[in-house]
Amino acid sequence: MVSDSWGLPYSRTLFVAPETVIPWDLVNSGMHFLERWDMAVPLWRYGVLAQNVGTTYEQERTQAVIRDLRVLLYAHELLFVRDSAAGRAFVETWRGDCASTNGDAPEERLAFLRALYLVKPLFCALPRSWLADVQKRTDQDLRAARSKARSHQQVMVRVQVGPNSFVSCPEGQEAKTIERFARMRERGEKGG
Repeated sequence: MVSDSWGLPYSRTLFVAPETVIPWDLVNSGMHFLERWDMAVPLWRYGVLAQNVGTTYEQERTQAVIRDLRVLLYAHELLFVRDSAAGRAFVETWRGDCASTNGDAPEERLAFLRALYLVKPLFCALPRSWLADVQKRTDQDLRAARSKARSHQQVMVRVQVGPNSFVSCPEGQEAKTIERFARMRERGEKGG
């Protein structure tokens, strides 16, 4: 059925986002997982972590809950949920969190992680191969995440540490780097 509601109308429900191709050959397996698990969802993108998406505000909120942003994200575009206390609590927490943002568009993937860590449902992470064409829908998200990651990378500069000797170091660490190499040179001269 097509619905704007996030309610669980059946004992086992599959939520599918618009424009997501449903892997029909895997749906029965996904429903079968819900006999033992409260929810099942595929991984979103390998190599894109929670620290690579969302605003600073959303990342800080997420880090306060999960403690470490070096975790993979999930593709809520294909979400299997069992009508259990934990399943209902997860959906309610996740969707409520998406509605209460700091005026920005919510980063649903980070809100998903927060709800996952707060509710702690029995959770089955499915491989990325369950996503047929989520890539089409999320290519723009990935480009934005990569752009943000590049903007957070440190700028490296070249520093001379001796006659005809240069090293690279993070911008702003030039004096510290020169000092460190001077100490190393002194130790080498004393030892030799």
